[in-house]
Amino acid sequence: MDWETLAEKLKAMGMQLGGEQLPKTPQRKPVPIDQVVNGTFQETIFGPVFCLQETFPLDHVHGNIKLNAYNSISVLSEWARCPDIDDSQLKNLVFLDTETTGLSGGTGTMAFMVGVGRYTDEGFVLAQYFLKNPSEEPALLAGLSQFVDSLSAVVTYNGKSFDMPLLQTRYIMHRLSTPFVNIAHFDLLALARRIWRERLESCTLGNIEHQVLGVTRSNEEVPGYLVPEIYATYLRTGDARPIQGIFYHNAIDILSLAALFVHATQILELPTSTKTQNGIDIASIARLFQAMGKTDIASALYAESTQHDLPASLFARTLMDQAGIHKKQGNFDEAIVFWQKAVAFDRLDACEELAKYEEHRQRDYLKAMDWVLKAFSLSEKLNETERYSWHQRLVYRQERLKRKIDHC
Repeated sequence: MDWETLAEKLKAMGMQLGGEQLPKTPQRKPVPIDQVVNGTFQETIFGPVFCLQETFPLDHVHGNIKLNAYNSISVLSEWARCPDIDDSQLKNLVFLDTETTGLSGGTGTMAFMVGVGRYTDEGFVLAQYFLKNPSEEPALLAGLSQFVDSLSAVVTYNGKSFDMPLLQTRYIMHRLSTPFVNIAHFDLLALARRIWRERLESCTLGNIEHQVLGVTRSNEEVPGYLVPEIYATYLRTGDARPIQGIFYHNAIDILSLAALFVHATQILELPTSTKTQNGIDIASIARLFQAMGKTDIASALYAESTQHDLPASLFARTLMDQAGIHKKQGNFDEAIVFWQKAVAFDRLDACEELAKYEEHRQRDYLKAMDWVLKAFSLSEKLNETERYSWHQRLVYRQERLKRKIDHC
């Protein structure tokens, strides 16, 4: 009996064969973005681009920060090396964050969503430009250029390493002039690390939101690592419903940027205010001011930080920082006090500083040798690599002191 005859008999018995009994995969119906998000299509010279725009009142509270509660931005501008940006140009600052097709960068990565915000007389305006099709990228870039027109500076979080180079590449690829050339840049990731990395395990924007700004994201939030995959699925299926979560994610990022900018102005303009109550943070802010050459403020903050319960290692480091300020100012009597306190915390560099002081300023080579021997003793607590490095330095100083003592 051949297969065709067998198949006919089986069908006659009511049996179904092969693929005939498999259920058909239902086709997912496309759901366009304008049915999911209440945005509009803005006209550009390259055609329409989808944009969601919202205005928040200036007294809007994000986490525990009012968007209009900023102090003078002069110290923040000085830190960012943007001295030409002052309070009069607040409305010319653009807060920017991108959502991309990948996290590695390169010419194959594009920003399918660019969120931007800026202050206006009406409030804080947030606009999110969305690429519903990669072929519409020139329109997205043109729309973005319109929004950031007349900007003086851009504010990002890790934008110097990622967002800005990516956008510059996309503008160049489409032979468009970029609005971000020679623009001042406030990258708040660098600032966050300077202030909070001693206390926090992570300085991601999400952790800064939670630990510093008091922001709690709702269940609309989409984890950042899922964003490229969600967009890829949208391009494949045409179903924009999951994209709504990315709009929420990006909007919170922009609002958090603005809130962090405001908070930074508060703690830098009034560093001893109640805005900063954690001793670890105060010590970090002191080091920031010391690096900026504002040693009087730094000294006051170091003194304030040591009134708090600091970890022993940070307390000792703070003593050394205080001593360093006095040494630079020629106040050796003050510096010695801090160096001697730091020795109690096994700081070899404090012993070294005291040895240098006795050798070069007091010409007391025997006291200098005592501090070198003290450092040798403390070095035994170090690991092998650190101990070897310190021994090299200490042996050199010890031999020189021996020669000086012999000639006395």
